[in-house]
Amino acid sequence: MTMPSFEKSYIEQQLRLIDNALSSPITLYVLGGAAMSFNDLKTATKDIDIIVTDEATATTIVTALQHIGYKKIEHITPVYHQMKTRAVIQNKDGFRWDIFVNTVCGGLTLSKEMIARAQPFETLNRLTVCLIAPEDIFIFKAVTSRPRDREDMFILFSHGLNMNTIKEEIKRQAALDHNKAWLSFFFVGLDELVDEYHVIIPGYREFLQMAENEMTQYLILHFLEKKSRTLAELTKLLQCDKNEIIPMITVLLSQRIIVGKNGKYMFIKKK
Repeated sequence: MTMPSFEKSYIEQQLRLIDNALSSPITLYVLGGAAMSFNDLKTATKDIDIIVTDEATATTIVTALQHIGYKKIEHITPVYHQMKTRAVIQNKDGFRWDIFVNTVCGGLTLSKEMIARAQPFETLNRLTVCLIAPEDIFIFKAVTSRPRDREDMFILFSHGLNMNTIKEEIKRQAALDHNKAWLSFFFVGLDELVDEYHVIIPGYREFLQMAENEMTQYLILHFLEKKSRTLAELTKLLQCDKNEIIPMITVLLSQRIIVGKNGKYMFIKKK
């Protein structure tokens, strides 16, 4: 079944209804298609993705939505489970809210830099709405694989993006969460955009190199989790020159993920 689409005026009406239902002031950050709609990059959207900074705010917004007639969708698709959605809630018109707390996609964090870049959109009596910057929406879109994500990436790219801001933020995300290959996930989305829309991305080769370096680091960790190894052993296992591995080992040592002792490298197990 095709989901209905909603224009900016409808979403603004919903925001006013929520404002009237709120019991205390809150701030929410809008990302995805709704933020693009508010920035006049899309004429309509099927839902609104919001991210809040704490669980208390999420509970407050869900309560307000239920007060004006929204109902939780209990059985969500696997992709929403993977994205760690806090709540999916919908009204009788079919307009849906996807609510996240501090992280999206199971770990991509609403960083303080993202909050600083967010654009104030509307301040009502109790509700303050900010729009996530286009560069950060581009990152969120790149690491997800929902329908139309690549199309939205193309729209954002076509209207101009600061690729250096994107590069620094995705590097920051990778540093915040060593358990996810964010640079690689991002590059997959970027590569799909290039393949589908034949665009030329400034700094594309640098993004590729970042992703390759990250995967090399992950392979090193994979081998060191099993047992400590020498540089020569890692070189043989990875089938590459030691000069390619040494910079990756240096990064892992600086991050205190591994340690060197008696000519061997060992994985530091978290307590």
